[in-house]
Amino acid sequence: MVRYAVLGSGSNGNSYLFTDGTVSLLIDQGYSVIELTRRLQRFSVPLSSVQAVFLTHLHPDHARGVGVLSRRLPIPVYAHDAMVSEQSLLMEKLGIPMGRLQTVCTSELVEVGSFSLFCFETSHDSGGSVGWYIMHQNTHYMVLTDTGVTSEQQMLLAGDANILFLEANYDEQMLKTGPYPAMLKRRISGDQGHLSNEQALQFLCTSGFKGEHVYFIHLSECNNDPAILEKAVQSKTDLPFTVCRKNQWYGPINEVQV
Repeated sequence: MVRYAVLGSGSNGNSYLFTDGTVSLLIDQGYSVIELTRRLQRFSVPLSSVQAVFLTHLHPDHARGVGVLSRRLPIPVYAHDAMVSEQSLLMEKLGIPMGRLQTVCTSELVEVGSFSLFCFETSHDSGGSVGWYIMHQNTHYMVLTDTGVTSEQQMLLAGDANILFLEANYDEQMLKTGPYPAMLKRRISGDQGHLSNEQALQFLCTSGFKGEHVYFIHLSECNNDPAILEKAVQSKTDLPFTVCRKNQWYGPINEVQV
């Protein structure tokens, strides 16, 4: 049986856990090892069970803790080959030990323990950015974050997923009237930025997702309001969902952990 958790989601750090009780995987690692250990302990998962980390992109809130973790544990770090070739200096600064960085192509299958994973392209201002699709027996999980637009491939994958982790970064009106400078607003709402609440809900409806649960992730602290998103979701779908708030973590039984 697989357990999963949103260890954290937002500008302060991002990480998503999948474990079969023996082998644990992380999608992104934006925390110190001490903080990661603390969050894993909330779900009774030892740090020593982590067998691999899979990166979506190299922005610090997703990757700042990867190098330290890979030096602490002898585990591989998987990244899209374009991420490594286009951002070699950033990758070097992470300090991942030689031989532990593993590059993969889009749709290349990676097997770790009882899990099979592959990545798919996203559209973000970080070279080689991807999302990840995780398979365990007949259950499929999809992590789609940090993308300005969605694709037909992503919709097809979501339609087959059982659990969907979907970015809903900003409310369009809050971003428009908020304090950010115009250039940053254009970056956030652009094709290489983030998904708005409206875009996320359109993706959810168009993809035909009929799985067990949707986790809305990576909400902006300044440009979104969980209450606004919750109301919008309730008006569009009857699917079970969780809006993931800053500095909190969420397990598979949908209990918020403070």
